[in-house]
Amino acid sequence: MDEPLLKVEGLCVSFRIGKRDIPAIEDVGFSLYKGETLGIVGESGCGKSVTANTIMGLLPKYSGKITAGSVRLKGREITAMTEKQQREIRGNEISMIFQEPMTSLNPVYTIGTQMVEMARAHRRISRKEALARSLEMLRRVEIPEPEQRLREYPHQLSGGMRQRVMIAMAMMCEPDVLIADEPTTALDVTIQAQILDLMNGLKKTSQTAIMLITHDMGVVAESTDHVLVMYAGQVVESNSTENIFNHPLHPYTQGLLKAIPRPDEDTDTLYTIPGRVPTLEEMPSGCRFAERCPYATEKCVSQGPKLVSHGEGQVRCWKYGEG
Repeated sequence: MDEPLLKVEGLCVSFRIGKRDIPAIEDVGFSLYKGETLGIVGESGCGKSVTANTIMGLLPKYSGKITAGSVRLKGREITAMTEKQQREIRGNEISMIFQEPMTSLNPVYTIGTQMVEMARAHRRISRKEALARSLEMLRRVEIPEPEQRLREYPHQLSGGMRQRVMIAMAMMCEPDVLIADEPTTALDVTIQAQILDLMNGLKKTSQTAIMLITHDMGVVAESTDHVLVMYAGQVVESNSTENIFNHPLHPYTQGLLKAIPRPDEDTDTLYTIPGRVPTLEEMPSGCRFAERCPYATEKCVSQGPKLVSHGEGQVRCWKYGEG
């Protein structure tokens, strides 16, 4: 197999809260290959967006820091790069679609102005060439009347249109890796399906590797090749999408899948995982899922399991580890 475009190993990030450095993610690792989509799933607060922002070099300058691990893009260590070097690859070799396009697009500039500025920041091209490229990208993401849209401001576009603009901007320089952080959260189901189809189409034509962050297991089933399940800042399971859905190993993964409504079952109440994700300040010393787990033992409460290989995937649970 080819070398991965993006390889993350043992990544640990902490945030300064008051006078303490509080770990936010611990021992996160995965490989992302050309033309592949990796889904990262988990509840809010599990570390999905922190992982993405770390890879992009967008951690808060004074409060967030990488304490251990490696992030390699095409064999180059991103964490060792200067801020200037990170800016050069950001948007050019690795791009990100943010969760809320209204806060990502500048409200006082037209769509055309922002797209042209993006193109010229990363490519040595004239304004005319950048405008032509912007028009071409809006057509590729199937925005109607693209010439008119270039002259409009973000507030004049619908949520789905703004998200398409964000995808067009992210794909402007044909990056090797595209990170999509909850790209369909604020959209209705029809527009969600269109956005996902659009991303899958761009992946096929450009062979871009996609890292898709979501809490929607339906989106994961439809759009990904491999899945990373995160809980309380740790990877608790990783496997192919098929294995995750057909043979989930970790009790948390099983709970997420059980919570998906089934059209063939007539029920008045939906299943929910009891309890909540622990905050950064109250992280337990043992397994972080122990308080919510139906299989928890005294060992789970006192000792945290390591991520171990099991079958074709990996899982962090004493059910599969030693003892």
